[in-house]
Amino acid sequence: MIKGIGIDIIRIKRIDEALARWGKQFEERVFTDKEIQSSYCLRKKAKLAYLAGRFAAKEAIFKSIGGGISWRHIEILAKESGEPYLANNKKTKEALDEKNIRRVLISISHDNDYAIAQAVAL
Repeated sequence: MIKGIGIDIIRIKRIDEALARWGKQFEERVFTDKEIQSSYCLRKKAKLAYLAGRFAAKEAIFKSIGGGISWRHIEILAKESGEPYLANNKKTKEALDEKNIRRVLISISHDNDYAIAQAVAL
């Protein structure tokens, strides 16, 4: 049964602007160590699109579950196929259990200047 749906779109340039303004402080506030490490090997344009997609996915997850969790406790990783998924860490599990949510499905897409993500809480 669907418990919530969230969607978010972001201009990739906003991530570039946030990094230019706040640098590491922004990265470390919003993204997990694994998410940041996964972006290191990418060229700047691809890194910005990657981070924007993760940012949009986190916003979509907030909307689908109704909040109650911090940025860094939402970790978006990818399977070998590239499919994004919500990592199951202790804080995430606690927040989802509290809301009786068993799983959150995520989709992320990029097109030119934008990244968009959708989350469905089940």
